[in-house]
Amino acid sequence: MKKTSKKTVTARKQLKIRLENTLTKRKNVRGFRPSQSLMASWFKHLNKGLFEDKLPTVPLHLVRMTDDWGRCWAHWDNRKCRKGTYDQSIIPYDKTDVTFAIELHTRYPTFKDFIDTLAHEMVHLYQMTVLKDPYSNHNANFYAFKDKFKSAGLDLSRTG
Repeated sequence: MKKTSKKTVTARKQLKIRLENTLTKRKNVRGFRPSQSLMASWFKHLNKGLFEDKLPTVPLHLVRMTDDWGRCWAHWDNRKCRKGTYDQSIIPYDKTDVTFAIELHTRYPTFKDFIDTLAHEMVHLYQMTVLKDPYSNHNANFYAFKDKFKSAGLDLSRTG
C-alpha cells in the first residue's frame, strides 16, 4: 500500500467537507451557471485536495459547448494548421511553447455536475503537465484517480 502524508489526507478531508457543505447549500439549484471566480476558486481547492498542488495555474474559460461539458487543451505552434502537418492525437512535449487551458460549459444541470467536470478536466491537465502522457485520454493514468475522487466525494467518469 502506498504511503500518503498526513497533509495530503488532511487536504482531501478538507476538500470533502467543503464539497459536502457546498452541495448541501446548493442541493435545490437546477440549471447551475458557474462564474469565472467560482471556477478559479474551486480549481485551487481541487488542486490542493486531489493533486497535491502539482497542477500549474492555467487559463480557465467559460464557453458555450454543444457536445461537451468541458475540455482541457494543449496548444503548441501551428496546432490548428492543415490536417496532416502534426499528429493531432500526440502532444509534442519536446516543444518549449506548449501551453494549456481548461474550458468549461456555461451551464450545468447541478453544481455537482460542474465540480465533477472541472475535476475531470484537471485529471487531463495532470496527465499532460505532470505525467507528460502523450495521449492524455481516458486511459489507465486517467482512471488511477478514481479512488482519490471517491474519497473526496466526487465521481470520475468518462462523461465528466
